[in-house]
Amino acid sequence: MAVLYRTHRQADLVEKCLRREGIPCVIAGRDDFLADDAVRGAVSFFHFLLDVQNDPALRACLKLVWNCPADLIGSLAQFFAQAASENSSQEALDAAATEYADVAVLQPFFAQVEEFRQRVGKEKPRKLLDAWAKAQGLTASEPFQRLLNTAVFHKDMASFLQNLLLGQESDLMRSATGKLYEAGAVTLMTLHGSKGLEFPVVFLAGVRQGKIPLESPKHPANVEEERRLFYVGMTRAQEELILLTSNEPSCFLDAIPADCLHKTTTGGKKRASEMKQLSLFD
Repeated sequence: MAVLYRTHRQADLVEKCLRREGIPCVIAGRDDFLADDAVRGAVSFFHFLLDVQNDPALRACLKLVWNCPADLIGSLAQFFAQAASENSSQEALDAAATEYADVAVLQPFFAQVEEFRQRVGKEKPRKLLDAWAKAQGLTASEPFQRLLNTAVFHKDMASFLQNLLLGQESDLMRSATGKLYEAGAVTLMTLHGSKGLEFPVVFLAGVRQGKIPLESPKHPANVEEERRLFYVGMTRAQEELILLTSNEPSCFLDAIPADCLHKTTTGGKKRASEMKQLSLFD
């Protein structure tokens, strides 16, 4: 079963409602948490550990995690570039730790290098990132928790980082609870991400004005492109398709023959608290 929507922003309410009801779900696609500085810093650090010649990763983690000054970052990056070209990765790391042993601001960096360099190729990414979160005081960070919940789908750090870097929308999966579901979980994803996939049952959320077709005062809708995207979403359903709308339904619904539809409503007048829950369909 899948719930499809036009934008990632719509996913939060759907996820919240499913979690409240105890329904397992997996969220697919790129999310805003990947832009969080703590997440970017951790990802850059492990990219560097796997390849000490990854200059952008080294510079990013030194800036984002340890806030090192630019001149020191440049100096260390230059040292690694030279040392790694002439020695093994482990030798280059040892040489750098010795060379910069008197630079206090770099000692937390070298301490984490020593902690994780032997583990990064052996342990699962979820375990490694759990340890990183505790060391960096990130256990209460919502963006970092989402990174942890994405890591559960990968067996090694290299494949996880590769997927974050190059994975398509449908390749990036995040567990809502951090559990690895083998089957039975509801999949949440955008219409774009659903291309090429099929599900027995599909809920298409937010089939209303302003969402499908997606438009705003500053960004008029590309109606034909939006119509094609709506068609993509509808044809992901193998057996049953449920279109969720509001009192301002999408203009695209008019094109569906009446004999192909079975219309129903949510029932009588709702209390304010219940109406807030229903807003996820907008």
